[in-house]
Amino acid sequence: MALIKISNDAFNIAERIKALNPHYFIVFNTKKQLFEVHNAKQHSNTFCITCENGLNFNVINKLRKTRIENIEKLIKEIEINNQLIEREASEQVKDVAQYKAREMFDYAKHRVEDCNFDDSYSTKWV
Repeated sequence: MALIKISNDAFNIAERIKALNPHYFIVFNTKKQLFEVHNAKQHSNTFCITCENGLNFNVINKLRKTRIENIEKLIKEIEINNQLIEREASEQVKDVAQYKAREMFDYAKHRVEDCNFDDSYSTKWV
């Protein structure tokens, strides 16, 4: 895997990222064909984010949003999102259960008198 370090670009995104945090640096991953922002201060794994749409202002916004200073806000966002996902999953289970219960009710509501039991236990040979 070849990583090419990017120190400057046409829109000065590299400089703006350095202004956010002097330990950030940008590389281009030739294997994945995308840009990555890394943090030199992280020792074992320096990876921060990938830039799937190229280097643009969205990268700076994402880095600002995910800064350590915003950890409480991010955790709250994650918790709210997880609650929404759980609620949707619960509603889906309720819908399936309601559908199956309605199906069982429709099947069971037929009166026993409507059934012909005369030939129920006999074998008919053709």
